[in-house]
Amino acid sequence: MINPMDLTGKRILITGASSGIGRATAIYCAKLGARLVITGRDERRLEDTKHALEGQGHQMLLQELACREGLDMFFQSIAEETGALDGMVHCAGIPGVIPLKALSRQKLEQVMEVNFYSFVELVRQFGKKKYSRDGASIIGISTASVKHPKAYEIAYIASKAALEAAVPVMAMELKKRRMRVNSLCPGYVRTEMVEKVVAELGTKERMEDSAQTAILGWQTPEDIAKVCAFLLGDGAAAITACNLQADGGCM
Repeated sequence: MINPMDLTGKRILITGASSGIGRATAIYCAKLGARLVITGRDERRLEDTKHALEGQGHQMLLQELACREGLDMFFQSIAEETGALDGMVHCAGIPGVIPLKALSRQKLEQVMEVNFYSFVELVRQFGKKKYSRDGASIIGISTASVKHPKAYEIAYIASKAALEAAVPVMAMELKKRRMRVNSLCPGYVRTEMVEKVVAELGTKERMEDSAQTAILGWQTPEDIAKVCAFLLGDGAAAITACNLQADGGCM
């Protein structure tokens, strides 16, 4: 019996794997047979993720993605140990919840560096034949807030909107290698990053009320991980250049 979610033999890079959606995606993909390369900036938490992975041959790399010199050496390290990749999920990101009156060019660029510029560089390197296989799948994690914006999130929403705008362009440029490029747009997901921001802003009650406007309410990182796994697999072979709403029915 064919399982369209089977990732056996696929080599997949997941950024931001130390927590939240990245960690959940890594754990779920490993259960489906993938061999993973996980990356992040927190060594202890990244090691916790690696220990939670089923299977063998997983690689862990500490990497600052927002680096001006590029990521060629990073991908070279992956290729030397793991070989060419079949997929990538870019989950690394920072919230960037900053009121307009406090938003500076420097703060805006910090958010864009991690959430958008690094995605472009990751895809640029991933697209090289020496680092990836034909038919590979690339996923960038965006947010339903691009379509349903909130106050104080100019930097965050702008960075994710830029990511979504880049997706179809990347898909067209990589079509000769039959690579698929998509973004996934979650809604209200209970991650540590969201809980931290809500606590800092003192908006827990308002966030709880807002989450109830989605048909399915709060989502879990595991909910999004399952959609990522589908897009990485052969069952999603016809899906590319899309910004997919996986938002639990945000209204």
